[in-house]
Amino acid sequence: MRFSFFQSNKQSWGDLQARVSEILVCHLGSGKDFFVSFGNDKTPKQLRGFYRICNIIAPYMAESEGTFFDKDMVKRFVKQECNFCCLVKGRSITKSLVFANREKMTAMIKRLYELGEFYEAKDFKLTSAEKQSLVEYYETEKK
Repeated sequence: MRFSFFQSNKQSWGDLQARVSEILVCHLGSGKDFFVSFGNDKTPKQLRGFYRICNIIAPYMAESEGTFFDKDMVKRFVKQECNFCCLVKGRSITKSLVFANREKMTAMIKRLYELGEFYEAKDFKLTSAEKQSLVEYYETEKK
């Protein structure tokens, strides 16, 4: 579950805060472990290019490796290759792209490019609009 608090829509914050509080109280009373995170989310616009490249490369990897690959498998592979994971109960779990800083995101896109070239994928590079979207995101993130 996810809530977005936009500066441009402060009038909705009260309702959102009440809803978040209700859900938090519900989880606290459930007796189960849970997590809550806060941050400046990348939007689907910023991540669209990353996922598009994963989607393009997946069938090339599958054909070459002789096994099934989908976009999510490529994404996990690249995250692990770039050490974008954490240990949970002795298992390596990949992190959400929401937490990728500029350096990690650049490294993962570079790795996708290397995979695209290795598997001779067609039209797998970021478009100029996708690049610009990421640049804008990371420029505003620094402020």
